[in-house]
Amino acid sequence: MTDRTATLTREAPAPPRAPEPPPEPGGLSITEMGRAVYRFFYNKKVGLFLILAMTVLTLLGVLFPQVSAELRADPQAYASWLEQVRPRYGGWTTPLSVLGVFSMFSSPAFKIVVIALVLSILACTTHRIPLLWKQATEPHLHVTEGFFSHARLRADITVAAPPEQAAEQVRDALRAKRFRVLDDPKGPEVTIFGDRHRFAPLGTALAHVAFVLILLGVLISANTGFRDNEFAVAVGSTRDVGHGTSLQVELLGFADTYHPDGRPKDYVSDVVLYDNGREVARQEVRVNTPLRYDGVKFNQAYFGVAADIAVTDATGAELFRQGVPLDRTTGDERHVFGRVELPDSDLVLYVIEPASGQVDPQIGPGQVQVEVYRQSSQEPIATDIATQGAAADLGEVTVTFERSRKFTGLMVSRDPGAPWVWAGSILFILGTYFTMYLRHHRVWVRVHPDPDGHPDRSFVRLGCPDRLNISFEPKFRHLVRTLEGTGTPEKQRIS
Repeated sequence: MTDRTATLTREAPAPPRAPEPPPEPGGLSITEMGRAVYRFFYNKKVGLFLILAMTVLTLLGVLFPQVSAELRADPQAYASWLEQVRPRYGGWTTPLSVLGVFSMFSSPAFKIVVIALVLSILACTTHRIPLLWKQATEPHLHVTEGFFSHARLRADITVAAPPEQAAEQVRDALRAKRFRVLDDPKGPEVTIFGDRHRFAPLGTALAHVAFVLILLGVLISANTGFRDNEFAVAVGSTRDVGHGTSLQVELLGFADTYHPDGRPKDYVSDVVLYDNGREVARQEVRVNTPLRYDGVKFNQAYFGVAADIAVTDATGAELFRQGVPLDRTTGDERHVFGRVELPDSDLVLYVIEPASGQVDPQIGPGQVQVEVYRQSSQEPIATDIATQGAAADLGEVTVTFERSRKFTGLMVSRDPGAPWVWAGSILFILGTYFTMYLRHHRVWVRVHPDPDGHPDRSFVRLGCPDRLNISFEPKFRHLVRTLEGTGTPEKQRIS
């Protein structure tokens, strides 16, 4: 009775397990979401689409004129610029402006595409590196006999040496040509694998990383740097650089010289640079001799005429006394003008005179036209002609045109992404060199006993499956000739 009870107890079925809770509907773990995003970005079609999108956006940025960040931030100045380009683009001007085509390289669309392309390149690179590393460190050693009959480069030779000795001669010949030599352990015949430049395929990964660095450099410069191609300063005037810096530029003098035939010889700006009011540099800036300070570069770009004016309010208090560069041109190219915002005021002054070679009967020699606007308005509140040395009453302010003098136009830039771009360019050159000039060369060699049973002869087959490489084919032929020289070949076939 006891034994039967024990048996029944042992054979009793286990109690049913509690059912597993059903997965939450529509729930994805963070890991699964990460894998899905990773698979999306290393998809080749996604990468090609992003490359095409960036190509199109870059082409638009090259084909269409680009406004400076300073001009874009000034609604009135930007509206005036749009009016200048409107004759060219007509009804497309406003849509192009809204889409950011005139400031493409700092537009949200361009930044989004660049970031997505960086993620795509990183995903593709991280996906490919393990495969390339495995190919370099754990190559495929075993090949079938049919491989030696169909390899792109192949040769069959008979060597007057036993198989063991012939195999050692093969190894020595490969090592002499700086091949890595590995034996296939599967057998039964001796199969030898040799390769050179096994890490060369990783050059593609270097090129991908290089492209990422270049794109990151572009993003860094676009978001933390600046470039002002129209920084105009009149002789005797001082101007803030702006863009988050504490720099000021004072122009002491400007000179332009010419060759006897009229060709420009030299443009020189005598510039003093201040940082928080302290002089930090003084230099004669030329076209190819920029002034550099704390990551900011000043290049000579252009020059023109400025108007020295003095502005007083109704109480006679001086609001402004400085040169105003007439560095802008009207849409019909008949006039040049400059713009100045009066400090501690909502007034904006425009100083206008005929362009070089143009005549305006209303603005005579020694005169300028002055227009006064409020910053929130597109219509002038006062307009008058100011004669040199005389005061012109424009209601809320009085303007005196003192004299004309020259101004210099500088290109001012800070490019913190430049080191990244340079590093990426160097890596790209290295990656291209490894990929194009240090190609991965592979050779399989199989040593057979002599088919006729001769103990002192071996039948050796060589094969290389790599794609056409005109630089490696002579080396393969030379390897075959070297192996032939190790004994007296009695028959050979090379194809």
